[in-house]
Amino acid sequence: MDLLHSSGVLIIQYLQKDYRSYQSFLNFMSHVGDPRNIFSIYFPLWFQISRVVGTKMIWVAVISDWLNLIFKWILFGHRPYWWVHETRIYPNQTSPCLEQFPITCETGPGSPSGHAMGSSCVWYIMVSAALRYTARQKDKSAINLHRHAGCRSI
Repeated sequence: MDLLHSSGVLIIQYLQKDYRSYQSFLNFMSHVGDPRNIFSIYFPLWFQISRVVGTKMIWVAVISDWLNLIFKWILFGHRPYWWVHETRIYPNQTSPCLEQFPITCETGPGSPSGHAMGSSCVWYIMVSAALRYTARQKDKSAINLHRHAGCRSI
């Protein structure tokens, strides 16, 4: 488990160092993709647009939350911000410095991240539905354009 945690710490350090300029954007995306918004915002909105997408939203919420709880129970992974101070993997008290933010200051097991699982599922459903919708609109406009061009040539 230490190997998994140390890999996670390296990824966090990389993101915090190389993507610092995207911090506000990434926080915004995380808040927008928060699984709690599924029931209050996304489900009612998408269900009115498409019952299929709305139903997918509910299933994604239930399944990702259930899987996350099962994985947390099996792995019982510590949060990286706490783990770096508790592990003996780093010699001479040289544990890496990780910045914490309000969104990362939660209690309980943190691996796997329920927030990351839920957000990625929500974003996948919304983006794929929006892409399918725009592809259909593009196909409709191409068909209409072709019909109008055909009428002119007669």
